Amino acid sequence: MVNAGVKLLTTLLLVCSGLQAVHNAKILAMLNLASPSHYIFNRALLLALAEKGHQVTVISQDEEKKPVPNIKSILLEDIYNITKESFDYGSFIEMSLWDSIGFILDWGSMLCEKQIQTKGAQTLLNSNEKFDLIITEVAWGECFFGFIHKFGSPPVVATSGTGTLPWFSLTIGNPENPSYIPNLFLPLNGHMSFSERVLNFLIHNLVTLLYQYYHMPKQESIARRFFKEDLPPLDTINRNFSVVLVNTVLGLDEPRPLLPNVIPIGGMHIKAKPDPLPKELQKFLDEARDGFIFFSLGTNLRSDQISDDKRKALLDAFSEIPQRVLWKFETENLSGLPSNVKISKWLPQSDVLAHSNIKAFISHGGLMSTMEATYRGVPVVGVPFFLDQQNNIKKLVSKGVGVHLDYRTLTKQSILTALREVLQNDSYRLNMKKLSAIFKDQINSPLDRAVFWTEYVIRHKGAPHLRSAAQDLYWYQYLLLDVILVLSAGILLVVFVLYFVAKVMVRTVTKLKRKSTTKTKTN
Repeated sequence: MVNAGVKLLTTLLLVCSGLQAVHNAKILAMLNLASPSHYIFNRALLLALAEKGHQVTVISQDEEKKPVPNIKSILLEDIYNITKESFDYGSFIEMSLWDSIGFILDWGSMLCEKQIQTKGAQTLLNSNEKFDLIITEVAWGECFFGFIHKFGSPPVVATSGTGTLPWFSLTIGNPENPSYIPNLFLPLNGHMSFSERVLNFLIHNLVTLLYQYYHMPKQESIARRFFKEDLPPLDTINRNFSVVLVNTVLGLDEPRPLLPNVIPIGGMHIKAKPDPLPKELQKFLDEARDGFIFFSLGTNLRSDQISDDKRKALLDAFSEIPQRVLWKFETENLSGLPSNVKISKWLPQSDVLAHSNIKAFISHGGLMSTMEATYRGVPVVGVPFFLDQQNNIKKLVSKGVGVHLDYRTLTKQSILTALREVLQNDSYRLNMKKLSAIFKDQINSPLDRAVFWTEYVIRHKGAPHLRSAAQDLYWYQYLLLDVILVLSAGILLVVFVLYFVAKVMVRTVTKLKRKSTTKTKTN
């Protein structure tokens, strides 16, 4: 009886100590993808973890405006100024597909090299802290993976604000079949024609090969200059990530197979109950008797850098509609502003989309914006520029919840045609309401799911039982090319032997016939 009591007490103490460890974990979050929208996406998870008592150290080019309990920030200083000086995001629209792919990979390498040279990165590089877990977004800043090795290779939870990236999906052994899974660089959906499948197959393999044999060697070269010589290959490091939290959601994204450690948490940054709007903004939207249209190009593209002719076309079009227009415009003054248009340098996008008077959202089609519009049930007029934006707008168009507006041929008339189509055809609103209902119909919230799996990895010391054996296979083994080669060689060998045997038999029979004929003639 005493022994049983001691065992029970011991078990309870072990359980309690395990729970305590989970609630007081030291976490390093490496968010070095230079995009404010991606920081907003990941920030939701970090705030939730900090609220549960975890000590979170965040290294990023973004920082909190006010101190947050349990969160320590390390700033990658001046990174946004560097990107602003080095790259014109608006120029993407004029690039060919090939150029845009090369551009984004070169952008990632240049940016990671600049980031790792900052005072913030050097502070972390010289740190002797210990971490129980590392969170990192997988995109184009892999030279920071060297920190994983530096801190003793603790378990890693990866996030992907750009959905299920094909090259990383293959890295962790997740099925990636280009016959029905469109590449993020292409405006395609799951139901492709033969020519589309050919194009998707070629781009899928091209992008995967460029990432593996062009991009990753450059990232590794950068990492080896700043970390110890015993740094293992970066490809080895990212193959051991425990869980990947992907920004996808059923209904908006095509159904596809996912491993148990690939967790859909699409829209985890969206609050079910929106925050109150500033009073002046609330008044402007409340008094919009005919409703309002929200126009934003996201956090990387700038409306104030739109060409003069495109800007005039937009203003002329807005002046002819009865709705009010709320426009995220990055400078304070805009000449020729119609009376129904209000501009602001910053706007709480998700909260604006939640307003009951909204009629349509003119968007660049970034994934965060697409998620927010879908969750809030707002039809979209899509003006895509680069990367996955074409693909995201294609999804919305194919589902009857949005229309595509080509920036390159933008005119007053094309803008009015697109707006009137969405505003006057009620099917867009009804279809988006249905899609929104599907989005919200989940067993638990995406953020709760993200927190659970993050803590799951901590509780189970990296959760190695979730790791697929596919991660240990070479690409030719994964595709069974070695098996196909051996079987093909075996079949060819059998065919050759049969051919040889048949040939010998034919020769033998022919000789026997000749002998028989000769013998007959002799007789």
